[in-house]
Amino acid sequence: MSRETHAREGAEKATGDHILDVALVSPKGSTFARVLGATAGAGLGGNNGASWGVAGALIADRLSSTAHGTDPTTVLAIAEDKLHILGRDATGIVGHGKDLELVATIPRSSLAVERHHRGTTLAIELTDTTTGVTLEFEARPLGNLGVKDLLRELEE
Repeated sequence: MSRETHAREGAEKATGDHILDVALVSPKGSTFARVLGATAGAGLGGNNGASWGVAGALIADRLSSTAHGTDPTTVLAIAEDKLHILGRDATGIVGHGKDLELVATIPRSSLAVERHHRGTTLAIELTDTTTGVTLEFEARPLGNLGVKDLLRELEE
């Protein structure tokens, strides 16, 4: 079963809605934390720098999300008339998609989407225009489960 299928099933279980599409994003600032962690891990890893670099990136990602009070990764899930934001208590390329926790729901009619690139990272701002609350995320170039397609669908 694919990661996207797991994420879709997890979102449907957590929300009770039929989910049309899903994408995987991270809290704002997590990409920079991963780079710092990878650099530190690789530098301290001696003969096995690559493995320590990966471990350093994952540890830094976890520490960054904990410091900001967020989940390490987030699933954005589109239903017919709303966007669900779900926390995923996993880091790395192979996270769990079935056990998601509903963080927020924004009606699509009240959703404003802003996006821009910061280096190779896609910065995303989702604003509930009714409350004025803005949630900020990042999507990495790989492993985002098609975030650009999801954003295009939200902007239509």
